[in-house]
Amino acid sequence: MNDEISRRPRMPDREEYYQPRRRAPLFLRVLAQLSVMVIFLAAGYYGADLFLKMLDRKNVLKQENIVSNTEDLQRLLAAGDSNDSVVGPRKELVVYPLGRDGMVKAGMKVLSEVQEDEIIQAVNAVFRESSESWANVIEAKHVYRDGIAVYLDLPQGFAAGLGKMSEERALLMLTGIVRTVVENFLPVKQVYFLQEGRWVQNVGSIRLSDPWGLENANG
Repeated sequence: MNDEISRRPRMPDREEYYQPRRRAPLFLRVLAQLSVMVIFLAAGYYGADLFLKMLDRKNVLKQENIVSNTEDLQRLLAAGDSNDSVVGPRKELVVYPLGRDGMVKAGMKVLSEVQEDEIIQAVNAVFRESSESWANVIEAKHVYRDGIAVYLDLPQGFAAGLGKMSEERALLMLTGIVRTVVENFLPVKQVYFLQEGRWVQNVGSIRLSDPWGLENANG
């Protein structure tokens, strides 16, 4: 009897039968996961690129007349009245830059939006179209409006540029800015000039710290 028992095949113990599988090292597991992510990202990027090219071939995507900033918008508006692809109300403004022989009158169009942004565009046009080279690089930094008053915050170099001009031409430059703002943006009647957020006291005998309206600008 004992011999028969001893000849039976030995059954493995429970611990031997259920040996846990050895896991791959952490480094290999992380590397495998990263590889899968890279494969999926590459496939998604390639697929999106093919999809966009297909849309472009079918003229679903049109790059023309797409603007990314105010300058692009102004160039598009200046392209001509026949351009009907710009959606939105247009506002016609009259600006008064300083020419070689005095103040000149010019027209421009802006896409009607926030009034402060329109004022910045108009003032920058006055500087950009000026015959004074120093003024061509001046751009208004900020505009603050308080009732009938507008505060123009201009960059460093504005007061120094005025100081290089004769007093007569400096006054014409300031008058052109004031007239551009007052005539186009009701109910504004006064313009204050700041430089880098600070008051500018005097440029020669010109008191920039005072409020400027058409009365004292013309006087």
